Amino acid sequence: MPIAPYDIFTQSELTPTMFPERMLKASLPVAANLHMAKGTVVGVVTSAAQNDVQTLSQASATGGTFTITFGFGTVFTTAPIPYNASAAQVQSALQALPNIGAGSVSCTGGALGSAGVVCTFGGNLANQPQPVFAINNAGLVGSGAAVTVAHTTTGIANGALEPYASGNSDGSQTPIGILVVEVATDTQGNVTYGPLPTGNGFGSIRHVAPIAIAGYFNTADLTGLDTNAATKLGRLIQGTTSVGVLCVTGA
Repeated sequence: MPIAPYDIFTQSELTPTMFPERMLKASLPVAANLHMAKGTVVGVVTSAAQNDVQTLSQASATGGTFTITFGFGTVFTTAPIPYNASAAQVQSALQALPNIGAGSVSCTGGALGSAGVVCTFGGNLANQPQPVFAINNAGLVGSGAAVTVAHTTTGIANGALEPYASGNSDGSQTPIGILVVEVATDTQGNVTYGPLPTGNGFGSIRHVAPIAIAGYFNTADLTGLDTNAATKLGRLIQGTTSVGVLCVTGA
């Protein structure tokens, strides 16, 4: 059968600047709701896993409805939710979204206007950082009426890849390798090779992404490389972190 255009894969891997036969790769999970270009310096989250928690509060509304939009790359919006919704009503609206689903968020507290509604992700969305709810208050009635969201607890994906940054404190401040292909992940951490978490051709779902843990790379092809990362990954054999050659030793 013919191959549809959207099923043709043209993405190239990160190319070593010399001795391509010496490149070594490993595959690891990736934290949810991320887009990383190939060549991104990555680390692994070592902090204890925890669920993402977001708290909704409502002030000054005397009637009407609001909606919640949720997602990364592909987003979905709830049906209108009453201004004074109970936790059960908010939970039902959220679980109706295709990118959440039954069992993947639980809501407690409320009702809105009297107390906050605490939304805790779990199930398929457990132990992942999740996008913050986007609230549309256009349907609320009352002067200054608004539903707001506080990101009470940011989810932690223990053992998953995230972009390296020396100022991080979750483990990803230690670089372990270089992403070999451009990837994007959805709310569950499913991996798509490409810029958006829309799934792969032929219904394929990946759960890991390849990283280079040894080899020689042009530093101009790398994202996030600094002098600390160059030292931790191996050594610069010429030039600088922006124009040079990095030897990754896989140590």
